[in-house]
Amino acid sequence: MSALYALAKASGYHLVTIPDLVKGERVVWQPDCSPQELSSEFSSELFWQQQAHRLLEPRGLAYRVIDDTLVIFRAEPVKEKVASAPVPAPAMAEVVVEASPLPAQSSTGSGNQYGNYLGSADAVLEFERIESLGITDLASALELISGVKLEQERYAVIRGMKGRYQSVRLNGATIPSLEPSGQRVPLDVFPVNILNQVDLRKSVFADAPGNASAGVVNIETRRIPETPYLTLVSGGGYRSGTTGAPVIRGYTGGRDWLGYDDGGRALPPVLAENARLGSPDNWSPAQREAAGEAILENAHGARKLGVYHGNAGVDGLLNLSGGRAWQHGHHSWGAAASLGYQNEWQQRELFSQVLNRFSVPENADGNTAGSLYATEDGHHRRLENVINLNGLLALGYGLDERHFLGSNFLLLRQSVNRTEQIETRERDGFGEYDGSASLRSLSNWTETRMGLGQFYGRHFVGPEERIALNWHLTSARSRYTRPFDVRYLYRRNSASDSYRFEPGYNHFEVSWEDMREETLSAGVNAAWVWELEDWSGELKSGLELLDARQDGYLLEYTFIAKGDIEKNEPLIQSANPADILTPETINGAPGTDGFLLDDDVKLFVSPPELDGSFYAAEHRNRAAYLLADIRLGERWQFVLGARRERDGVKADFWDAQPQDWVPLLDGARTLYSAALAFDPAPQQALRLGYSETAVWPGVNELMPRRYEDTDLRIEITGNPNLKAAAAQNWDLHWQWRDEGLGLDVKLLGFYKTIRNAIEGVFFDPVMANNQAFNIYSYTNTGSARLYGYELELDYQRVFADAHKLALQSSYAGMVSQVAIPPDRWRAGKTRPLQGQPAYLGGLQLQYQHLDSGRSASLLYKRAGRELDIVSNNLHVPDVYRDPYDSLALVFNTPVFDGIHATFSVENLLDDARHFAQGEETFMEYRQGRRYQLRVAVEF
Repeated sequence: MSALYALAKASGYHLVTIPDLVKGERVVWQPDCSPQELSSEFSSELFWQQQAHRLLEPRGLAYRVIDDTLVIFRAEPVKEKVASAPVPAPAMAEVVVEASPLPAQSSTGSGNQYGNYLGSADAVLEFERIESLGITDLASALELISGVKLEQERYAVIRGMKGRYQSVRLNGATIPSLEPSGQRVPLDVFPVNILNQVDLRKSVFADAPGNASAGVVNIETRRIPETPYLTLVSGGGYRSGTTGAPVIRGYTGGRDWLGYDDGGRALPPVLAENARLGSPDNWSPAQREAAGEAILENAHGARKLGVYHGNAGVDGLLNLSGGRAWQHGHHSWGAAASLGYQNEWQQRELFSQVLNRFSVPENADGNTAGSLYATEDGHHRRLENVINLNGLLALGYGLDERHFLGSNFLLLRQSVNRTEQIETRERDGFGEYDGSASLRSLSNWTETRMGLGQFYGRHFVGPEERIALNWHLTSARSRYTRPFDVRYLYRRNSASDSYRFEPGYNHFEVSWEDMREETLSAGVNAAWVWELEDWSGELKSGLELLDARQDGYLLEYTFIAKGDIEKNEPLIQSANPADILTPETINGAPGTDGFLLDDDVKLFVSPPELDGSFYAAEHRNRAAYLLADIRLGERWQFVLGARRERDGVKADFWDAQPQDWVPLLDGARTLYSAALAFDPAPQQALRLGYSETAVWPGVNELMPRRYEDTDLRIEITGNPNLKAAAAQNWDLHWQWRDEGLGLDVKLLGFYKTIRNAIEGVFFDPVMANNQAFNIYSYTNTGSARLYGYELELDYQRVFADAHKLALQSSYAGMVSQVAIPPDRWRAGKTRPLQGQPAYLGGLQLQYQHLDSGRSASLLYKRAGRELDIVSNNLHVPDVYRDPYDSLALVFNTPVFDGIHATFSVENLLDDARHFAQGEETFMEYRQGRRYQLRVAVEF
C-alpha cells in the first residue's frame, strides 16, 4: 500500500492526484505510522497534518482538503518551512508510490460515506479512543465532547438544546422512533462494539438535515477491515449500593436475563378483543368479568401483582467482533460482524416532593390568588435492570477501487425491568404533616427493538472520474412495548392506622402499551471537484426522502370497588394486591361485593377526532439541496447553499374502527447556509458560518396520547397544535496550533435565534382545589435566543522518548433568553431555554508509557445550573437542576501478548443530583460509584 494511499485511508479522505506528479517517486514512511496504527493516531488533526507535510513537501507537492477529498498538486515555492513536532528519529523504511489517475479509498477499508457532511467535524470519537476509556455506550461517549451533556444518562443535549433541535443519523440514515417520549433518541441503546466512529458537527450546511439547529451526530458502524481481526471482550462490574444488595422486584420471567419476556406479561387475548369495542361499559357482563379475570391470571397461573424482595446481580458484558477482506485482481470484498450482550443493575434512593396549590375564589377584579406548598414528601427506592443485545453484519464489494457497494444489517434490543416503591408523607393545606401517608408501588418491563437493513454505494464517474456519487437505501423497523405495567397504592389516614389497599382511578392501574414504526429513507448526492488556476472547489447536490408509519395502542385499566368489599378490613389490609384481586372477587356488573374492571381515568381532554386507545400516524419528509464550496489559493474558502425541505404528519385515533386521517403538520421551508473561511497563517484558521434550520415537531410531540416519564414522575401528552420552529444560526470558529509545542487551541462562538421555540412545560389542570402539578405537555414560545462560546485547549507531548502526556480541556459558557407572555411573568420577562446549562467544563488527562503500552486517564466534567422543567402557570415555579461534578478514572495495561485489560471507576465523586422548584426540593438522588474490569483478547 502506498504511503499517500495510507495517508488518505487513515484520514477518511478520497485521494485525487495527477499520475505524473508521483509516478516512480519513492517516499520515506515511518514504521511506527503503519496503516494498522493510523486509525488511532490520526484522531489527532495535528498529527495528520504533520505526516502530510513530511510526505509531500520534500517532493514539491502540496495538498488541499475539499469536503471528503484529499487533492494532491504541485506546490508553489515555499518561503519558509513549518517546524514539526519534536519526535525521536525512528528507523526508516521505503515505500514505492504507485501512480494511478484517481486512486480511491480501499474498497475493503471503506464504509458508508453518505453521512460525511460538508465541513470538518467539531469532534470525532473513534472506536479505539472510546474503548480505551472503558465506555460501553454511545451516550457516555458523546459526553466527552465540549458543549455536550446528558439528560437522564441517555439523551444528548448539545449547546443547551434538546433532542428536537438536533439530528442523529445512523450511517447517514434516519433512525426510527425508539420510544413514545418525543423527538429524543436514547443513545444508550447503541453499544460501543458496533461503532467505527461518531462525529458531531455543530455548524451545518445545506447538505445536513434541516432540523440540525444544534448540530448533527452521525453514527458510523463498523467498516470492512483492511486486515483480518477477531476480538473477544468480556467484563464485569460492581456498583456501590446495588451489586449483591437487597432490592425490590416486580414480576420476573425465566428469560428476563436474555432481555425477552417469557409470555407471562402478554396482553390477554380476551382483553385485546374486547378493547376494540371501546370502554368496558360497552361490554357484556360476561366479557367484562372474563377480561378482569384474564388480567389476574395467565397460562402460568396467577400473575404477580406485588413487589417482592430479592438481590441485585453483577454487571456483565460479552462482545465478539471480527472481520476479514479478500482481493482478487480488480475485485475486492469483505465482511465485518459483531455480537454483544450487556447486563447492568442500578439501585437508587431518591427524595422528591410534589407541589399543590390551594386556590382562593376570584376577587372583585376577577383575579385569583393562592398559595403553593409541598403536598407530599416522597422517599423512593428504585431498581433498574438493563439488558442490551446487539448484532451487526457489514458486507462490502469493490471494483477497481472506484466503485464500492455495501450493506449493513443491524439489530438492537434493550430491555429494562424497573421496580419502584415510594413512601410518602402527606401535608395539609398549611404545609403541615397530618399523619396520613401512602405507599405506592410500580413495576414494569419495557422492550425497545430496532432492526435496520441498509444498502449503499459510492462511485467515481465522469471526466477524470471527478464526480463522486453516494447513495443509500435504508429500511428500518422499531418496536417499543411496555406489557403488564402495574402500579398500586396503599394509604393510611393517620399514623395509628394500618395501610389499606386503594382501588380505583389513579390508585390501581394495569396497562399494556405497544408502539411500532416502519421507516424507509433514501438519499443520493453527487459532488463534482474542479480546479481552475488558483481556484478550486466542489459543487454538491442531493435528494433525500423519508416515509414513516407508526402504529400502536395504550390500554389502561383499573378495578373499582363495588358493594361493601372495602369494609372487609382483613382483605383490604393484605400486603399483596394479588391476595385482594382474585378471580373470586371480580364482578362483571355492579350489584354485588367485589371489584369491577373499568378504564383508568384520563386527565387530558383530546379532540374527539383524536381520541381512542389505538392510533396510527404517518410522517413524510422530502428534501433537495445545492451546495457550492469554493476555494481561492490556500487561504480563502467560500460556501453557499440552499435546502428545500417539506415535512408532514397526519394521525388517527380510534377504539372500534380506524377513522379519517387528521392533518397535524404540513409545511415547507427554504433554508440557506453560507460560510467564509480565511487562514491568516499556516498555524491559524478562521471561519464565520450562517445557517437556517427548521425545527419540525416530532410525531410523538404532536399526538395527544398519554405516557409517564418514570424518571421525572410526570404524566406527559403531546400537543396537536404545535407549530414548526425556525432557527437562525451564526457560528464563529478560530483555531491556532503549534506543532512544535504540541498545542492546539480552539475558540468557538455561537448565536442562535428561534421563532416558535418548542419546550416541555407543566400546565395547570386544576378544575378544583388540591390538584398536584405533575402534568406535562409541549408548547410554542414566542421567541428565544441562545448565545455563548466554547474554549478548547489540547496539548500532547512526548518526554524521554517513552512517556506521552495528553491534555484535553474545554469550557462552554451559554446564555439563553425566552420571552415569557405578560400574563405569566414571575421574576422577570425572560427565562433560560429549557435544558440549557449555564456552563459546561471538562478535563481529560492521559498518561501513556509508550514502551509498555500502559496508560492512565482522568476524566472530569462539571455542569452548571439548568432549567429542567418549565411551568406554564404564573403561580407555579420552574424546576431547575443544580450544578454537579463527575469524575472517572481509567487504567489500561497489556496482560499477555494479545490480551489487554481495562479497569475503570465511574462517578468517583458520587455528587448529588438536586432539582429545585422554587424554594422546595423537587427531586434529589445519587447515582453510586461503578467499578468495571474488562479484558480484551485478540486472536
